[in-house]
Amino acid sequence: MKHIFLLTFLIGLSLSGQAQEVVIDTNYYAPPPVVRQRVLTEDPDNNPNHQSSGGWRANKRRELLEKLNEVQTWYVGAETGFRSDGSVLSNSIDRLISNPTPTKASWSVLLGYTYHNAWTIETGYTYAPIHLNISITNGSNPLVFNYLNNGNGIPLRLKRRVGSGKRAANGTGFWVTGGAWLIPNGSGQTGDFKLIGYNRYNRNRVDTIRLNNSTTILKRVTGIAELGLDYTTRLASRFEVGFYARKYWGLGNALQSDLVYTVNNGSRTQSTITADGSGWGFGISLRYLYGRQYEVKNAVARF
Repeated sequence: MKHIFLLTFLIGLSLSGQAQEVVIDTNYYAPPPVVRQRVLTEDPDNNPNHQSSGGWRANKRRELLEKLNEVQTWYVGAETGFRSDGSVLSNSIDRLISNPTPTKASWSVLLGYTYHNAWTIETGYTYAPIHLNISITNGSNPLVFNYLNNGNGIPLRLKRRVGSGKRAANGTGFWVTGGAWLIPNGSGQTGDFKLIGYNRYNRNRVDTIRLNNSTTILKRVTGIAELGLDYTTRLASRFEVGFYARKYWGLGNALQSDLVYTVNNGSRTQSTITADGSGWGFGISLRYLYGRQYEVKNAVARF
């Protein structure tokens, strides 16, 4: 009887422990319905007002830049446009000779530095040949001869911001520009020509006319002074686009043509054409800002 009683007691104790485990799993540890509702939220990809981490960072960067002034910037740039440069004719020889003004493409590669969004200095390389064109009247088909130097130039340009000044957005506004070029003329495109023709006044008189020309480069090095107006605007944080109009004055003749006109190997008439690069230029520029320094607005601290 003792053994039967002990066996019955152990079986009852085991069944009581299993019943307690079932109660704990189903009732005590289950999260209440309110907690489950708080865990479930709307998918952010379906929320039009949601901003990704990239957009958030862009907004924070924009807010930071609005609190800063650009103290210094360094840039590389490229310009392209059209440039006209005329020449001076001393004698048209009864409108036989003329000197048309050409308009040709030019381009530049530049390095620049801007201080406090108010002053800029830049230099680099410019390809803008100085031209000397000669047109000889020949019925309905004039004869045209084109001469030029090698086109190399080294500009040094200073710019001053005008108008809204520091109150405008960084990099945007009008600039007055002035500077000078150093021009190594080199060999260029020069040469001579000789023309012969006949002029019949009547049946009894025919004159033989000759026109000889020699075009040379006068100096190995000349220069050009310039004055202009630029408008620049910021396309992005690193890029600017600009438009310019400039007036050029030659600082010495680069090319000269000497013409001699003779009739029947007797009377001689001379004419000279000189070109120094004076003219106008118009174009567009693109700049990449590879370095910048900021300061907090209305404060001395710098980043």
